[in-house]
Amino acid sequence: MNNLSTMMREIEAFLSPAIIDSANRCSTRLLAALPDTQQLDNNRVLLAYGGGKDSSYMVAYVRYIQGLIWQQQGNTFRLRISTNRHAAMSDSVMENIDRVYQSLAIPGDEFTECLVVDGLQIRPFERHLPMPDSVRQQNRNDVLMNGHRFRADARSTFCNACNLSMVNSFGLAADYNGGVDVIITGDSPQEQTSYVAWARHLSRLFDAPVADKSRGFSGFLQTLDGVADRYFSDIYGADQVTPAHRITHQLARDPLFFNIYEDTAYEAGAHWALLNDFMRFRFDDLMFSFSESDCGNPTLMAHIRGLRAETLLQRNYAEGIREYVRFALGLMVQKDFPPQLIDEMAARYQDDTAIERQRQRAAQFAEQAFDLDETQLICMIYSPFIEEGKQLNSWLTQQNIALDETAIRDFLSQRSDDMTLAHSLSQLSGMTMGQMRHCWQSKQVSSLLDGKSADPLSRVLRFDPHKAVIQVNNGVLQDTVTEVISGR
Repeated sequence: MNNLSTMMREIEAFLSPAIIDSANRCSTRLLAALPDTQQLDNNRVLLAYGGGKDSSYMVAYVRYIQGLIWQQQGNTFRLRISTNRHAAMSDSVMENIDRVYQSLAIPGDEFTECLVVDGLQIRPFERHLPMPDSVRQQNRNDVLMNGHRFRADARSTFCNACNLSMVNSFGLAADYNGGVDVIITGDSPQEQTSYVAWARHLSRLFDAPVADKSRGFSGFLQTLDGVADRYFSDIYGADQVTPAHRITHQLARDPLFFNIYEDTAYEAGAHWALLNDFMRFRFDDLMFSFSESDCGNPTLMAHIRGLRAETLLQRNYAEGIREYVRFALGLMVQKDFPPQLIDEMAARYQDDTAIERQRQRAAQFAEQAFDLDETQLICMIYSPFIEEGKQLNSWLTQQNIALDETAIRDFLSQRSDDMTLAHSLSQLSGMTMGQMRHCWQSKQVSSLLDGKSADPLSRVLRFDPHKAVIQVNNGVLQDTVTEVISGR
């Protein structure tokens, strides 16, 4: 049974004439692009769905196109919708996704399947589908190991591993149960070209093999698999790279890409009634976090910026928060967020009382999502074990930690096996003995701006747009210094 007639009757009242016109044009283009134009339900189309405002609109738009083709042809393509989950997505995201699916009459529809990717596990969507503990643990390890290597730089700590995981979820969903014929994307042709260039740029940085261009999407995935292997070998050690860190690239069939960027706009304000009234999308107090509407990590990015100002720079928490808020509100403007959402976000940090309230909320979320307390986040900011303890003395001294520095150096250099000390360090950092000792042998990532650095990690985000150079006061040096701030 399909539910398209019900959905089509209900949705059009919430679509502007411009959206309806663009969808008709888009449906004509997609119909011509499908491999099997005679038996339309032989075509399987994949759409990634993060659970945020923009991707919710994408789901509605593609579902409407599916309905248009069904009305015109008496048959239509099969739609596969896939959501990649991670520890920073709370239950409220699954609740939004479920409301969107219900509004679009997707449950029980024979033309549509909804999947959830948790690490290497792929399952049908269920509203209360539990996230595997293994995924939470992997995400926690990724935050810790990236965070210590990059001294808690926001994008590097939370996004590097997550971005590679997202690419892997594409491969898993595209290969699942016989594969797909078409992947629909809302990225512009220029953005798609830049992704390929980004993959090849990373492969050169990490001296990873580059797949033949003729292999299409599977070749793109294969190139990034080589990057992921080398990246995580550097972050964790070659013997600690898990299958979940690799990228699926051997696909059942190589799908075509179909672009709907030219047909419609993403700005939430342009389709507010559809988003808010028809699909009942709700902006959660935590998941709506600066430029994200399906991830709480930007709240932690701000929190870490505040903690960094308070501890490492010997200033105060609110000063660091205000630096991040100025930067992140600017990102929201660049991404065409509706003014009322930008105002709502600014109000969360409007004064010292509001900032303190957000500090408590962020601390609770760090515990819930990653099982990391404030002491462990502060340890990550200092990254005291990296490069044979380059920042070890500063951490012990500024944080008044009553542990013997020489004993720590002997332990992490494997000249001793003081398990009492190991337990204390693990409690303070959240890391295992093996992770701390790998950090000890690893170089600090010096700068995200140095285009000539021999260290590929320092150049991963060189062209990333989500960063800025700012001047900040360093209370230890009693001077103004130049820093990179990054985030979402």
